[in-house]
Amino acid sequence: MKAVISPGPSYSDPNVKLHAGWFATFGSYQEALEELGYDVHMLEVDPQVVDRTCTVSQELSYDVAAYYELLTRGWLDEVDLFLGSTGYSITQMAALRKAKKIVWTWNNADWFRDQQLIEEYKRFNFPYDTSPAWRLINRIALETCDHVIATTTHIGETLTRLIPHEKISIVPKGVDCEKFSPMWEKDTGTFKVLFSATDIIRKGFAYLIEAVRDMKGVEIWSVGPSPLYDPPDYIRQFDMVPFADVQKIYRQCDIFCMPTLEDGFSNALHEAMACGVVPITTPVISEAFQHKVSGLEVGYRDIAGIRASIRYLQESPDVMEKMGKEARLQAEKCSWDVAKERLKEVVREVTS
Repeated sequence: MKAVISPGPSYSDPNVKLHAGWFATFGSYQEALEELGYDVHMLEVDPQVVDRTCTVSQELSYDVAAYYELLTRGWLDEVDLFLGSTGYSITQMAALRKAKKIVWTWNNADWFRDQQLIEEYKRFNFPYDTSPAWRLINRIALETCDHVIATTTHIGETLTRLIPHEKISIVPKGVDCEKFSPMWEKDTGTFKVLFSATDIIRKGFAYLIEAVRDMKGVEIWSVGPSPLYDPPDYIRQFDMVPFADVQKIYRQCDIFCMPTLEDGFSNALHEAMACGVVPITTPVISEAFQHKVSGLEVGYRDIAGIRASIRYLQESPDVMEKMGKEARLQAEKCSWDVAKERLKEVVREVTS
């Protein structure tokens, strides 16, 4: 049996391989399919043929190039199983006549929060792509594939507006609980709030900054593209940290705060939880923990709520330690082994 995973244009980017936690997902997918007896091939497309002018050109140029790889290798009638992302797969799926086709959705639920995101990006003078062609490409993929993998129930629920719920399975991304492990004895000095993301507008960094401003003894440790040229004293920017080293920073922090406006799945959230770091997030990703047991949920753009949650944990070290241990236990339920077994279940159901 032959299986093809089409991971999208970023997979061939060496900078992504070095820094992105989500990159490990594809290794897990490959292992799961190999354990089911598939001969697995990971498609890689030359980055120079991918047109990144806009979202639509990037999706279609990658998809056509990936199709050409399948064509030149003579695989169009040999592939039994295809896994690809919704936006990057419609040409490949149309050509793979024999294959069972599964697509995954990691971050597509933002279609239904467009107005809020448009307002947010405009506030910071950044464009937000509202191309109807982009939505059509994704919708065609969802409607024509055999099955859809959603990484959270939130994404799955929004997708039921387009396709039947029977066509959707939840397969969460995993976390390496050996690599990301707690350091319970921490520095008792500055109270460290971790923020880790590449899209700081979508992830609500501005609201965390406002919440922490003027809070005594609190410091933000920001991992990802450094957004501030001259950050205040209470913000420490680490820029892009190699994925192999990022856990060293996570383990030193007391809490993780990502007041995101929209999210499909945050790798950083589960990685922080695996380190025993208490999360504070908005409802869109708070299903990863139990409110007031293994984390705290705050409202969107809720600066006062963020500040109150940080202050509560800062002033309640016993509560924070207990919640951190619960966060670790919750993360262990989302290990790569668990995620891999869930994917195997779905593949068996789709191909039976």
